[in-house]
Amino acid sequence: MYSLFIDTHDDIIKIILFKDGKIIENNVKESSMQHSVYTMPMIEETLKNNKITPNELNEIIVVNGPGSFTGVRIGVTIAKTMAYLLNISIKSIDMLEIKSLFVDDDKKIVIESEKNGKYIGTFNKNNIPIEDYIYLKNSEFEEYKKNNKISEINNINYEKVYEYLRNKETVNPHGVNPIYIKKIGVQM
Repeated sequence: MYSLFIDTHDDIIKIILFKDGKIIENNVKESSMQHSVYTMPMIEETLKNNKITPNELNEIIVVNGPGSFTGVRIGVTIAKTMAYLLNISIKSIDMLEIKSLFVDDDKKIVIESEKNGKYIGTFNKNNIPIEDYIYLKNSEFEEYKKNNKISEINNINYEKVYEYLRNKETVNPHGVNPIYIKKIGVQM
């Protein structure tokens, strides 16, 4: 079984191809606002390198945020389109939930950093969010950090993520949506 993992939530594009739960290719590229240029060619390259066609894919897994507004939309749109056109299953997971998998506490607070601030998720021991995700600017985060035990996760074992997702239900491609947390200010 082939599974294609697509992650465009930050400055780095990750295209991972799994075969029966094992990574057979991990294609990573720093993109810096060029996700629309690189993501599809990276997918094509990954499939070509492994001598498989899109029709041989069995499922799509997509990281649906939080992160760059445009970056997240690109990955989610590509994943939804591929799943719909290929009539294959799709699963979505966000980066905060992924990071919660690597913390062994009853209450897990994980962060995803970007240049101006942090996305913060609080989870129970079963990786279920127990509070709404929040976004804090870097200056606000310093105060938050004083009062909370934060787990900073930098290394992700994607085979463990795949194993976790085996128990997650597939969804209709139209039901996969980006997660946006940051509020966009209106200038007048």
